[in-house]
Amino acid sequence: MSSMSTATHPTLYRIHPVSFRDGDGDGVGDEHGMMAALPYLKTLAVDGLLLPAALPARTEAEVVGHGLALWHGEGVSRICRTAAPQQHYTRRALALEVAPFSIEKLVSVLNAHRNRLAENIWSTGEVDQPRVVSHWGQGDLRSAQAFLTLLALLPAPICLYQGEELGLPHAANLQDPNGAQTPMPWHEAPEQVTAGEIHWYQQVAIEHRALAISRQQQDSHSTLRYCQALLALRKLPVIQYGELGPVSQENGVLRLLITHQDQCVEALINLQPYTQPVVPSEATVPLDWQMAQSQEGHQWFLAGFASAIFTRNVNCESRGVTHG
Repeated sequence: MSSMSTATHPTLYRIHPVSFRDGDGDGVGDEHGMMAALPYLKTLAVDGLLLPAALPARTEAEVVGHGLALWHGEGVSRICRTAAPQQHYTRRALALEVAPFSIEKLVSVLNAHRNRLAENIWSTGEVDQPRVVSHWGQGDLRSAQAFLTLLALLPAPICLYQGEELGLPHAANLQDPNGAQTPMPWHEAPEQVTAGEIHWYQQVAIEHRALAISRQQQDSHSTLRYCQALLALRKLPVIQYGELGPVSQENGVLRLLITHQDQCVEALINLQPYTQPVVPSEATVPLDWQMAQSQEGHQWFLAGFASAIFTRNVNCESRGVTHG
């Protein structure tokens, strides 16, 4: 049995089993389907799974054997025969607290909880709530990457609801809870599915099929691949042990600064649908870039819902960023 991850600020993945993956061909998600998805979850770089109820002991042992923690119930961790200490957190649905959504309210919520972030699991929500793309971005699929950047950079335990890593919108009227419970889109086209998966595929929302895992895994610029890079970035000590400074925004561009000892990471997240100029702080801008900016007037530009993540030495990860 491999050892389970013991990240200080783990990344959890919330599964709604009946809509996650079908393992026996009846069109309903089940335990066998979830186990078949473990390789996918490992590549996503999550530390554990959040489930509504316990699994059989044998299944739990197999999940832990893949290096994943198991959590269930109301934010209580189940460690499943490992030496890791038990941890208890309160689930806090970040997206739901910022309702109705406004950038000013988002900044207020983050600052209100800034000094106690680590005591909560910051979640994208529940199975009966609108997905983040619909809740925050009015259906603009680009907004998924902005929200993922925000969540991934929080120095706190976080939890993604299934499908958020794909940027899925709410598949129905926002008042219909089934819009967040339609089956996960594992395949884009009928010819990709086996005979045992056809009932599952037929239930996948039409608007979700173009965002299927099979397609996004092959696209280096997809939301899924971006999410994988972000969750890998969360493994850095500056995120695992760092502190979030005061959160600010200017013209809809959110600024996060995380520091730990002599390290710092800064994220600039454009929460508007149009391109805007931005300037990183002196804490993270490389010295040679500062010189170029002062001498030649260089600027960074963030496309709508784009993000840029900086350290002192390197631009770690960015999307939709240009400079000149």
